[in-house]
Amino acid sequence: MSSNADHANYPSQESRDRFGETLTAWMERVGWSHDIPLRWGRAAGFPTVADSTFNRLQRGKIAQPYPVTFIQFGIINDRLARRDYGLSETDPLLPRIARQRPIEHEDGRIWSATDFFSHFIGELDPPSWAMEQSLPTLEEAVAASGQVVAAFKATADAADLLLPQAWQSLAALAAVDQGPVLPALNSEELETLRMVLSGWHTWTPQQLRELLDLDGELRPLQLLNYWKATTTS
Repeated sequence: MSSNADHANYPSQESRDRFGETLTAWMERVGWSHDIPLRWGRAAGFPTVADSTFNRLQRGKIAQPYPVTFIQFGIINDRLARRDYGLSETDPLLPRIARQRPIEHEDGRIWSATDFFSHFIGELDPPSWAMEQSLPTLEEAVAASGQVVAAFKATADAADLLLPQAWQSLAALAAVDQGPVLPALNSEELETLRMVLSGWHTWTPQQLRELLDLDGELRPLQLLNYWKATTTS
């Protein structure tokens, strides 16, 4: 009886929480909400994870998911890897889906259904990008702030724009979903960027860490580079 009782505690809460953190990092890397996989599956006609199930897994609240759940994760990952979105070019979901990348092993092999299960039970480590990244130093945060200010002013000068006009142009571009071209900045990040560009604020180390993408690139700088290309072309 005791062994059966012990078995009911598997996988551990720690493993379930780690799986949830990986799912959350996967969603946050491109600004997805937990209902996007369900909306995508319904629109494209393939079996996918219910939003309530996804949300509870993110919070480590399901001890023993149905096996089909991991199969559905595998389907999502495979379709992302093959860019098999199953959506029309005019579907508003397409830019958000196309922005996402599959979960992969370090050698580039994509995770299958069994890999998702192995991670859920604690036998497979999370991908490196889903682990908490080290905190940048204050000096790095100040330097990054100065870098984007310099890039912003240089583009404004090249386009013969006053700084308020330049900000209006940049903000208008940021407000439009650029699909897979650019990762989105949320409203809070955009407002903080405005303050940095105005010279009223420098990013904190915590803010800078949140603004780095999975490749270590600064998302606001990517936005500025894209703005430069569209403004000076």
